[in-house]
Amino acid sequence: MRHFLLLSLLACLSVQAALPEAEANRYVAAIYKAEGGAKTRHPYGVLSVKVASAEEARQVCFRTVQNNHSRWLRAHSKSPFVDFLADRYCPPSADPAGNARWKKNVRYFLTK
Repeated sequence: MRHFLLLSLLACLSVQAALPEAEANRYVAAIYKAEGGAKTRHPYGVLSVKVASAEEARQVCFRTVQNNHSRWLRAHSKSPFVDFLADRYCPPSADPAGNARWKKNVRYFLTK
């Protein structure tokens, strides 16, 4: 019985942590556009792993959005999710100006 209750609790927590698929897809589409869309050599700005196709890059981006949303919730962050995501996707320590532009561009495309 204890195991069932623990598994039920964990299932509830993981559901709460998941960003709804439609919302995650909005972020992925905004990131795609902010990273150069079809004109770029690195779709979705994926540089951390080698990808064979734009679809594989999209999957990496989607997982990154979902994983960081879970981290954001666990951190009880006061900053907006897009800022938290930007600090992982385009860290200010690597490129402070790029981080600020990334946030601005992704916010812009989220409203389109």
